Order: sequence, then structure tokens, then C-alpha cells
Amino acid sequence: LLHAALGVVGLAALVALIRHVGAAEMLDAVARAAPLLPLLAALEAARVGCETLATGALCPRRSVPPAELLRIHVVSYPVMALMPAGRATGEAVKAALLSPHVGAPRAAAIAVANQSLALLSASPLSLLAALAIWRIGGGASPLALGVLAHAALLAASGLGVAYAARQRAAFAWFARRFARVGHATAAFQEAVRERPPVPARPFAAHVASRALQAAEYAVLLAAVGAEGGPLRALAAYGVGAAGTALGDLIPAQIGATDGAFALAAPLLGLTASSAIAISVLVHLLQATFALVGIAATLAWRRGHPRP
Repeated sequence: LLHAALGVVGLAALVALIRHVGAAEMLDAVARAAPLLPLLAALEAARVGCETLATGALCPRRSVPPAELLRIHVVSYPVMALMPAGRATGEAVKAALLSPHVGAPRAAAIAVANQSLALLSASPLSLLAALAIWRIGGGASPLALGVLAHAALLAASGLGVAYAARQRAAFAWFARRFARVGHATAAFQEAVRERPPVPARPFAAHVASRALQAAEYAVLLAAVGAEGGPLRALAAYGVGAAGTALGDLIPAQIGATDGAFALAAPLLGLTASSAIAISVLVHLLQATFALVGIAATLAWRRGHPRP
């Protein structure tokens, strides 16, 4: 109920922002971006591919066919993009789909590793974004400091998840009191300890995914006719990442990312309508891929009916 209420508030905020900047101007900016939509789709598909490679590197060798790994990521995309706390929920979906191939304890360990790596990989990009905002804005603006704090929080959270899962003391209470739960947690910890806290190949794949996301913002800036360049692309990435974090409990972060871009429009050299057009284009891109994921889920269920 809370998430639904937040979704309604977020949608109302987006509608209010569009009315404020002028729907016609915003739609005109979106229409100008149409020729670059295939490039945006290709970049987003490459991001899905990077996360697929990361999960594959975390799985035991040849335990999951590549086509199945890709299907799992396509199917989980709608959850990650549209649901509140989408990353954590999406990793739970991936774990459920991986468990028939690698076992439940190892699938849970892979989900925890992906969650940790997703946080850690976003930190260096957000740090670069904070420096870009600092440079463009000519000093320590509230936005630059906010994005810098977000980068630090991402690093701390990612390391916290990685190391908390490896602490035997954290699970000892369950093992002493509940035999079945204790056995499951022991198997989970064994699976977690099969790899280092920050495995290099999966981490590199996640960083590549974040870099591609920054490239998407470079394309979006060009699409709405704004001044481009690496600094502004990184700054736009930082604004989007901060808005996503603030709106994590809102479905699809509706209203949160839009508000962030509206506030950052002067810094990014955007008109208010172009700033909202960028956030709306991000929503449209994610919604398109989410529809593909939903279609893939329905097709798979038809081909594999439940007994």
C-alpha cells in the first residue's frame, strides 16, 4: 500500500512538472530524440549483456547455459526497472531462476554478490560525476556534495553487504536454534566463501554496465540538443543516479528522477523542458525493455507449463 501511494505521488509530481515546463515543449524535445532511440536501445541491451556476463562469472563453470543466463536477466529486468527497491527484488528473482541450475544456497550467494557489486561499481562513476559537477558548477555546490556523499554511501553499502554475508557470527544464532535454517545458512556461507569479497571479473562487468549508462546520458544530452562532452555526461549520470537512489521505494522512481533533472537543469545547460524530456526518455527506455521482459516471461511459461 505504501509503495502504491508513493507511486501515485510520484506520478502526480511528474504530471505537475510536465505542466509546469509545458507539455508541448517537452514532447517536442522527446520527438527530436527519436532518431537516436535505436542507439539508446543498443546501449541498454549491452548493459543487460554486461550484467549477464557478471552473473555467468559468478556461477560455477558450465552450470548454466548462456542462453538461459540471458533469459534470466531479460525476465528479471521488469522487476529491477519498475518495482520498488528493484535491484534487491530483481536479484531475488534471479536467485529463484538460478537455483535449479546451481542450488539454492549458491544462487542466494550469487544474488548477494551481484547486489554488492552493483553498489560498488556505481561508486567510482558517482565519484567522477561529483567531480564533473564540481568542475562545471565552479565549486562545492549542494548537488556536487550530495552526489559525492552518494558515492561514499554506495562504496560503504557495497562493502558492507559483501563482508556481512561472510561473517559466521551473524548466522550462528540461527544454526544453534533452528537445525534446518542452520544447515541452509552454513551452505550459503560456504557458497559465499568460494570467491573473494570483490571478484575481479564480475566487478569489471558491472563497472562496464555503469559506464554504458553514462554513455546513455551522453546520447540523451545530444538527443535534446544540449551541450555535450564527458563532463556533462558524467554530471547527468550523477543526477540520474542520485534521483534513482532517493526514489528507490517509488515504482520506476517516477517523479524522483524527473525532479532531480528539473533541479539540475541550469547546471547541465538544459531548459526545463529538455531536462524533463531526458528523464521521460529514460522511463520510456526502461518501460520498453520491461515489456520485452514481460513478453519473454509469458513466452517461457507457455513453453514450460507447470505440472
